[in-house]
Amino acid sequence: MKKIFLSILGGLVLGLILSFLLFDYESSWTSHLNRAGVDQIVNEMDFDFVFNSSLLVIGISILIYLIWSFVEKKKDEKFLKEYESNRK
Repeated sequence: MKKIFLSILGGLVLGLILSFLLFDYESSWTSHLNRAGVDQIVNEMDFDFVFNSSLLVIGISILIYLIWSFVEKKKDEKFLKEYESNRK
């Protein structure tokens, strides 16, 4: 559980930082002047940026989890080899 949580957290942090550095966030807005007697400014999200950022976060989280699992497996194999050699 700890490995999954930390992988998601690390992917979120690294993915968001990389997405702001690598992808071009363009805030879009429109201005409605004197519509129904009120001036309005409508802000919209850049949907391509949000989609690409979420894919990057998911990819980095999976990559962190896989690397962590691989390192743990190698440490376990090394421990078992040393244990078997010391036992003989």
